[in-house]
Amino acid sequence: MQLFRSPVLLAWLAAAFTGLIFFRFKAEESRLSAARRVLGPAFESLSSGPGAARRRLRGLLYFAALGLLVLAAAGPQWGVELAPVTDLKGNVVVAVDASLSMAARDLKPDRMGNARLLLDAIAQKFSDYRVGIVAFAGTAFVQCPLTTDEDAISDFADTLRPGMMPVQGTDFSEAIETTLRMLSRYGGQKVMVLITDGEDHSTGLDEALADAQKQGLKIFTVGIGTADGDLIPVTDASGNTVTYKKDKSGKTVVSRLGETTLMKIASSTGAAYLRYTDPGAAADSVYSAVSALDLQKSKGRGRAGHKNRFQWPLSLALALLLIEFMVMEKGFRLNLRLPRLPGRFGKGALVLPLLLLPLAGARAAGQGAEARKGNSSYAAKDWQEAVEHYNRALLKAPADKRLNFNIGDAYYRMNDYDKAADSFGEATTSRKINDRAYYNLGNALFRKKDLQGAIAAYRDAINADPKDQNAKFNLQVALEQQQKSSSNDKKKKNGAQNKQNQKQGSGKDKQKQQSEQQKRQAQAREQSKQILEMMKEKERSEQQDRQNMMQAAMRQGKQQQPDRLEDW
Repeated sequence: MQLFRSPVLLAWLAAAFTGLIFFRFKAEESRLSAARRVLGPAFESLSSGPGAARRRLRGLLYFAALGLLVLAAAGPQWGVELAPVTDLKGNVVVAVDASLSMAARDLKPDRMGNARLLLDAIAQKFSDYRVGIVAFAGTAFVQCPLTTDEDAISDFADTLRPGMMPVQGTDFSEAIETTLRMLSRYGGQKVMVLITDGEDHSTGLDEALADAQKQGLKIFTVGIGTADGDLIPVTDASGNTVTYKKDKSGKTVVSRLGETTLMKIASSTGAAYLRYTDPGAAADSVYSAVSALDLQKSKGRGRAGHKNRFQWPLSLALALLLIEFMVMEKGFRLNLRLPRLPGRFGKGALVLPLLLLPLAGARAAGQGAEARKGNSSYAAKDWQEAVEHYNRALLKAPADKRLNFNIGDAYYRMNDYDKAADSFGEATTSRKINDRAYYNLGNALFRKKDLQGAIAAYRDAINADPKDQNAKFNLQVALEQQQKSSSNDKKKKNGAQNKQNQKQGSGKDKQKQQSEQQKRQAQAREQSKQILEMMKEKERSEQQDRQNMMQAAMRQGKQQQPDRLEDW
């Protein structure tokens, strides 16, 4: 018994595998020598760390999986099993007319297209028999030998084309003789299915039918076409119709279904004629007619054979490759630092420290690959690409909140604090990392000037980890900032209130001045009126005094008459 089905292939693959291992170790030795020259004494400490151990483990897993794949390709086999053997006595040969007349389109898309469909249906229907294909026109040849492979029959049927034969015309005798030679070395019942439009130009049909009768060949004929017929198109290489076939006198040829000859062939061999309508019905009718002939078939119990065992090394190789994908070269932690946030609080210059959750690794192969790519992009300071890789890993493992944390960290690096806060908020739902998630959420909110939210996040971080001194420090800084901000807001409010009061006071003084001015003007008008009345009263008094004096003078003149004087 051979342990491997292909020992020669195993030898070649083993040699290639050995050479691969040799060159791999030579390259590794060269790399280590170069690193030893560059790093000097520090090389020993670096080469003995956990990263180097993981790298060696990944290499070992990879080469073990590759070796198992070599064994699987060689076909390991052990144990014995019985394989059923069937000796079919029934043989069916389908002869298809490949003359130019099969291009007529009285059946859509054309006669040959329907013949190919019928041939596929017969191959499926006669799955228990050996089936072969003969293509014929003016001559005939074996298109597909007898086989039980349905796919092979279908592939050969697809190659049938009108006009593919080197000699044109339709010669049934050639098809029958070729079929007889094809079936001569097989025993049992022999059946031929002739698919054609019935236009026969042979001269030796009677002799061929006589030979068929002698050898017991049953010829079932299937007429494909219509009685009205159609023109025969002549096409170019692209399948476009150029013209239509003409006879020697120049007249256009019309191809019609010739059923008389087909009926003669079927009846002379003890078979039947069938007019084609659709592939399924025609195949069923042919199968029923052939089954009525009681074709003999015998099945043996089986023969012994070795069991194929390639599944075992193949499965183990796939498992090792999956484990190799899960073992990251840098492990599950990659410590990075965010840029520090400077500030001036209190008396001296203080720094608000920021913590970063170590970048998470992945447990599934696809997730781990994307997470490693994200780590590499992060190390290269390509924050946007890191976000894309982490998001792809998150799609494959939505429950891994460490990836949300890494996404928030990358957004923080890009100064997109809104998205960073959202991602850190998603990461707070994980109990394993909620203390660091709350801490960095507070940092993002602090950057956004959301002091109230930052204070709440820092308090949640302290509740999750009471020993977190950084969270306590940041909480104190945030509270001082909030108090200072509140004080500044109060001063601004008081200043605005004073300005408003001053404005209101200046308005009242102006109103008072206007009122006093109006009052003084009223008083002045009143005084002027009083003075005018007094002046009028004084003038009346003086006028009365003058009148009284004149009256007194007149009375005195009447009492004392003066001496009369003469004019000079």
